[in-house]
Amino acid sequence: MAITRRNTRTGRGSTSNRGRSPGGVKRDVKYDILAQEIVEWEPNNFVEVSHKAWAAAGSSAPSGGGKTKGEFYSITRGYYATGTGDVEEGTPIYTKSITIPTEDEVVDNLLTALDKVVSG
Repeated sequence: MAITRRNTRTGRGSTSNRGRSPGGVKRDVKYDILAQEIVEWEPNNFVEVSHKAWAAAGSSAPSGGGKTKGEFYSITRGYYATGTGDVEEGTPIYTKSITIPTEDEVVDNLLTALDKVVSG
């Protein structure tokens, strides 16, 4: 199985990520989703693969006129809420993610490694 890079859906919107970094520094990162694919499997699990652009601190997301500071790829594991907790049924819950720089060499090396693992 060969793994290739491809562009998918674009212009999916913007969001933000608030919290503290491991060093205790307050962060408020706003970013736009430039492309996104969702891979679902039973009973209610998914992996989101996306290409995002993030804005400089203190500005709006790039789509809101903020200055783009950088881009990255994100692979995020999650599941859909079953409605038995505090959130409505079907709400996506994100649990773990990994971000990857957009530099071609890094992406190509990652895809080569993934292809080797998947192909056996």
